[in-house]
This record gives sequence, C-alpha cells and structure tokens, in this order.
Amino acid sequence: MAPDLEPETESLTDQAIDWLVLLRSGNVNASIQREFEAWYGAGEAHREAFAEAEALWGAAATALRQDRASTVAARQRRPVRRRVSAPIWAAAASILFAVCLAWRPIADWAESDYRTGFGEQRRLTLADGSSVLLNTDSALAVDLSGQRRSVRLLHGQAEFRVAKDTARPFVVEADGASVTALGTVFDVFAGGSRVEVAVSEHAVEVVSQSLALKLRIEEGQLWRHVRGKASAQPSNADMAAVNAWKRGKFIFQDRTLAEVVAELNRYSASRIMIKDADLEQLRLSGVFPLDAEQVLTAVEDLLNIRATRLGPWLVVLHA
Repeated sequence: MAPDLEPETESLTDQAIDWLVLLRSGNVNASIQREFEAWYGAGEAHREAFAEAEALWGAAATALRQDRASTVAARQRRPVRRRVSAPIWAAAASILFAVCLAWRPIADWAESDYRTGFGEQRRLTLADGSSVLLNTDSALAVDLSGQRRSVRLLHGQAEFRVAKDTARPFVVEADGASVTALGTVFDVFAGGSRVEVAVSEHAVEVVSQSLALKLRIEEGQLWRHVRGKASAQPSNADMAAVNAWKRGKFIFQDRTLAEVVAELNRYSASRIMIKDADLEQLRLSGVFPLDAEQVLTAVEDLLNIRATRLGPWLVVLHA
C-alpha cells in the first residue's frame, strides 16, 4: 500500500522523500503508481518537493564519491590529522541518508495497514472489537474474514487484547510463527532475527511449520526464538520488564550494550552504532525513561564511553 501520508503533520518534503523511497524499493504495483501520480499532480508544490528529494538523493551519492576520492588522495600525500571539513560532513550525511533508506523495512511499510514511526505508539480498535497497542517502529497488516481473524506483525511490537469470538480464531503471524489467542492479552515482538511472545492474561498457542513446533504459552510466560537456533521452551517472565514500554519505561537487566543499542534504535530516528567491538559486551542495568537520548546520556556516564553525533541521523558510541 502507499505511504500513510498525514499532510497536517508531515511536510511536503517528507512526503516526497517517502514516495521516492517507496518508488525506488521495487515494491510498486499499479495501484501505488496511480496514488503517486495523483499526489504528484496535486500541485506545483508537490512536484517541486519531489524534485528536491531527487536532487538530495543524487547529491548524496555525488558527495560520497567525491569525499572518498579526496580522502584517498590526502592519505597518499601525508598521514596527518585534519579538521573535519564541509565535504566530509556532506559525505557523512549522504552515508546516513543511504543507511536510513536501507534501514527502513520498505517492503513491510508498503504492505502494512497500520504503522508507527520512531518513538510513536498507537492504539487501534479492530472491526471485531479487539484492541491493539502498536509500539514504536512497527507495521501491521490486518485481514478479518468470516472464518478467521488474521493479523500479520510485519515488524515491531504490539499488545493484543482479543475480543471473544469462538467461531473465528484470532491469529497473529510473525516471522513464520502463528500465535493463536485462547481468550487472552499478549505481546508479540518480531524484529531482526528473533520473535518473542509474552502472555499477560490466559494463554496462547504457537505453531511453526518450519520449526516443527507446537506449544502453549501460559499467563506470565515468555517464549523467544532466534532464527537459526533451536527453539526454546516458554519460561517464566519478568512481566514488569515485558510491559515497561506501555508505562513509558525501559527496564534493562544485565543487558549487553549491543542489546541496549538494538532496543534504542527502535525508538530513535538517529541510527546508533557501536564503533569498537569490545564495547558491545559491556553490561547495563537500570530503569530509564522511554527516550533514546536520555538513555544515551546515562550510558555515557554509567559505562564511561562517548556518544558522538554526526549530524541528525547518526550517533557513534566509542571509547
């Protein structure tokens, strides 16, 4: 489906970039093409915004090529430290532009009926009366038929409060796993290479054909599967930590910095990266506001590391 554009809150430039990303993704059908043409033809301002987005794309690639060439030449002349110049910042911006484009799960975005941006949460009420709380950077596709209620969590995290309907099972699909509600409240997370299911009330049944798996997860339990590894059995969960995001909190319990950064990246429009591999295994515990910037400030103090911001889109953690 086409981008979920909201003119009241999203500038024409942002809309144009959204369209450019989608059109270059290869996930465009005739319907999306018609919607783009309607948007593009809506006025001269729309066409100018799209031209600016295309120019930004081209300038980013050019700046990156120029900076690579100048950097190689400078290194061949003399190995001296020099002040960061405007072309390098332009190249950094171009790298980040490309990183952000590649990072956004464009195919999921195109298929979704509902989605959230970085740091956004959204409460939905489905046609059957079920309630969904969609967490940050998440995408959901919904198909409610007369025989079955099917929801695909394309990526991200959601809490499901399922309306009772014994004639129509409520099933959440996430990365090859089918989670069937048994009169329940539960969370599903799908991202990177893992799927997690946590049950707050009653129980769910999880089935995966690829894993030859069928199991039941009871209230207060968590099941986690990492792609490429043997499937684990459900275990008792710290439900306070599981539900922390609904209360505006991060709860990290002896988590590695790599794990913390992976979580923060779901909440931040800036890409957070760890420069030094030996820092990835540093451990962090604590309760923090659901704000990536505040957590980064705390991480700098608690772990004695530095966070360097390269423009608005990249944060590099280093010693």
